[in-house]
Amino acid sequence: MQMPYGDISGNMLTMRFSSADFSVASVIAAIREHVDVVEELGVKFLGVATEITSGPTPVFRPTNIEAKFEYCGKGNCTECLERTYQVIWKGVIDTFPSEPEWAQAKSDFGQYIASQADLLRARTESSKD
Repeated sequence: MQMPYGDISGNMLTMRFSSADFSVASVIAAIREHVDVVEELGVKFLGVATEITSGPTPVFRPTNIEAKFEYCGKGNCTECLERTYQVIWKGVIDTFPSEPEWAQAKSDFGQYIASQADLLRARTESSKD
């Protein structure tokens, strides 16, 4: 099975989402939507984290959001993790906001990023004195 946004290594599934399209909250909402199915497959959700970039970047650069799952059941590990991948993407579809809601959220996030940049500039300027 092709998994363009994830991979299986041993009994671990790593799924990747871009912060340009998703937030940690939206990824967790998608997982929560079908976590009961994932658990029935013998798969544990281990957590979600963003990739930390080293040093400042001149402009907003999307980063990876990674969700980790571990197969702890008996039977075919790969089949269960592939099914988990499909179930989580179904959760993404089921929980993704409407176009107007998504656009508003992206606008709000853009304003947040701009405010953070203004704050960093102010701190940098004040430390020069």
